[in-house]
Amino acid sequence: MRKRFGRPAALAAALLAAAAGCRDAPPAGPATILLVSIDTLRADRVGAYGRDGAGTPVIDRLAAEGVRFDRAQTTAPVTLPAHASMLTGRSLPAHGVFDNGAFALPAGLPTLAEGLAAAGFRTGAFVSSPVLARRFGLARGFDEYDDRIGRSSSVVQWGARPGPETARQALAWLALQGSEPAFAWVHFFEPHRPYEPPEPYASQHAGDPYQGEVAAADAALGALLDGARALGRGRNLLVVVVADHGEGLGDHGEPTHALFLYETTVRVPLVIWGPDFGVAAGRSVGGAVSVADLAPTILEFAGAKPLPDGDALSLAAVARGIAEAPAGRAVFAEAHTPALAYGWSGLRALVRGEQKLIDAPRPQLYDLAADPGERSDLAADRPEAVRDGREALDGLLRRALAIAPAPGAAEGAVSASDRDALRALGYAGGGAGPPAAGSGGALVDPARVDPHDRLEFLARFDRAATLSQKGQPKDAAALLAELAALDPANREVQFELGQALILSGDAAGARRVFERFVRAFPDSSLGWYRYGQLLDHAGDPAGAERAWRRAAEVDPQQVDALKALASLFADAGRLDDAIEVAQQAARRAPDDPAIRRSLERWEQKRPDAR
Repeated sequence: MRKRFGRPAALAAALLAAAAGCRDAPPAGPATILLVSIDTLRADRVGAYGRDGAGTPVIDRLAAEGVRFDRAQTTAPVTLPAHASMLTGRSLPAHGVFDNGAFALPAGLPTLAEGLAAAGFRTGAFVSSPVLARRFGLARGFDEYDDRIGRSSSVVQWGARPGPETARQALAWLALQGSEPAFAWVHFFEPHRPYEPPEPYASQHAGDPYQGEVAAADAALGALLDGARALGRGRNLLVVVVADHGEGLGDHGEPTHALFLYETTVRVPLVIWGPDFGVAAGRSVGGAVSVADLAPTILEFAGAKPLPDGDALSLAAVARGIAEAPAGRAVFAEAHTPALAYGWSGLRALVRGEQKLIDAPRPQLYDLAADPGERSDLAADRPEAVRDGREALDGLLRRALAIAPAPGAAEGAVSASDRDALRALGYAGGGAGPPAAGSGGALVDPARVDPHDRLEFLARFDRAATLSQKGQPKDAAALLAELAALDPANREVQFELGQALILSGDAAGARRVFERFVRAFPDSSLGWYRYGQLLDHAGDPAGAERAWRRAAEVDPQQVDALKALASLFADAGRLDDAIEVAQQAARRAPDDPAIRRSLERWEQKRPDAR
């Protein structure tokens, strides 16, 4: 991650000057489009979606004055794949980003930002989590991509940027755009776990810290909108508010998200507001829509050309009240984390009308109209509906694969540091690569464990994560050791056991765990990288060299292992080797200033340096 810097004084001055002069601004103002994605926001925790005392007056007002989509669905219950869908108009198999950390958006895939830039918009993105760092590929098409997110001092603990700070950076950028049309994507990390709302929201929602964070996110949205109006961008303004996914909060046995596909994590709030863009006022839409629909929708509102291919629909006419959402439309989501991180079966879900199928080794079927909480599984009573749903899923998969990017076309370098950041925020992976069989039917494997059969296991694993977060890594390690014995093929549990031992100061124990880990999971670049760190700490530079070379071989986008290897060579006086490896790292991460500085320093130390 890049070092975090304060906001330049020039930006602050421009913001103040623009705000001071906005009183005399013409009534229309430049075209402005704000796409605001709120991480981990359940639809049923928003006032406009029926939650009493939600503390979401800003979203509620936008919904009352605009259009609320009641059956909006994400494409994945994880952040990076869902945002890739928003910004490309594609489902997971159509864009190739299946999980956080081990994937980047393929090069050459058309994006929303590119389409708006071609239509004359200035484009800026402001993200609050390392999950969305630029090297994961979403920066393409943005004039400004602000991912300056702070990190803590620990090797395995990372942070995120508070919503108010992200809003300030976005407004500072908007202030510099003058009268140019502007598109800003602003991502707020609240209410993602850990739930630590600031005051006054913590007190207002005492006993429910998640809801306190929801209120904090709503307030950050309000500050963003107030600031945009102060800059003269209150007219000719389109606002799209959406969540990437929801949160389990213990429902159906899921503490957070990423594993299951119940409505708690798949259904998301989606509100579109924009009277000057013709958006209807006070309208609710009941048909199924997808977060992938946002790219074609925003492009149509902007008068821009649609992106080629894609497997989503524009909702612009629906939002303007001149069309209805297609009746009986099917939208689908996928969960790859159970397979990639835990070695279990993956899941698919299809929503069509009021019926929902969760395709698993043991499929589940629900009537969302009669049973919105998904408590009564109808699969055993309606086998034909299950079969029809699976056939529909297969058809959507075939359509998506027909426009899928070529394998191996990912851009950017996904470093071990990036993956550490994701793990510290509760995301799994361990450096796992893409699914060998791709997406779709092969994702659901009857020969593997059905994730729904591991509820007690997940509860204990979540307890271990909580202990680690509370500064009790020894207790976490003891619990993780029990789970590792129960499920030795579970890469996520094995990796977290090693992490907990590191945090508890047991480097020797951690080294033994990671030695077993890389034997069991030789495709884990992050596992090899961590093993090399432990070997280096134990005074085994030869072993560290072998491990770091293996990490770089396993993952062509690995950077941190090469940086560590170059430093190892430099410390041993092997400057030529250090420079050669650092040059490899520079080719993989040309925008990494630390690599450039090291190369310059080592070049100057060469005996033949002049």
